[in-house]
Formats: sequence, structure tokens, C-alpha cells
Amino acid sequence: MRNIELIYPFTLPATHLLFVFRISALYNNNKYVIAFFYLSWLGVLGSSILLPIGISGANIAFTKYCVQNELKAYTKIGIILPPVNDTLVFFATSWAIFMNVYVETSVKNGFDVMVLGRHLPAFSRSILQNGQAYYL
Repeated sequence: MRNIELIYPFTLPATHLLFVFRISALYNNNKYVIAFFYLSWLGVLGSSILLPIGISGANIAFTKYCVQNELKAYTKIGIILPPVNDTLVFFATSWAIFMNVYVETSVKNGFDVMVLGRHLPAFSRSILQNGQAYYL
């Protein structure tokens, strides 16, 4: 369990930072959106650092295995904040791609673009599908 505790505060924020870079590229003229997502990334960074600190484990009898025996109250933010940030990034990315499509706006076309990636250039479709795969 110690290795996971040491790696987690680095890997999760690094992954989320890549999505912040994606948001920065898609919303390059909107400094408020970019600032919001950088601040939310700082929240993910802070919460991922708190998570290993607030969890403690104990060995199971004479085995090499362990079980969680204590979970501090402040660690709940480390469990809740990353999926909330993922959801916001996913919707912001999908919205930016949707706003740059050149088809008539309707419910059917909106569904085709947002869910299936139709009517999108290949690069935009790959960004959308990559975000969908990560989110799912």
C-alpha cells in the first residue's frame, strides 16, 4: 500500500493537468474559463496530497496484505473532487467542440455531434472520443 500512497499524489494531478492543457487550447481566448480550470486543478492537486495522509492501514494477521483501518474526514474531498473535475472538463471540452461545428443546430445534429462525433473534423472527433473513453 505504501507504493500506491507515494505514487497517487503525482499521477492523478499529472493526468488532470493534461486535461487542463486541453481546455487551455480549446478556450484560448477566454481567460476566465482557463483560470477556473487551473484553480480546479490546484484543488485536485491539494486533495490528492491529502488522501494518502488521511488513510492508514494495518497488516492482516501474519500476511503481507493490509486493510484500511482509518479514514480521516478530510479525505472525502480527495475522493469527490477528481470525478467532479473530470465531469466539468468533459462537458467543457464537448461544449467547445460542439460550438465549432458547422452544421445546422438541432436536437438530432446536437446528439450526432456530442455523442457520436459526426460532422466533426478528424482531430476534433478524436479529442471528443478520447475524452469520452476517459470519462467512461
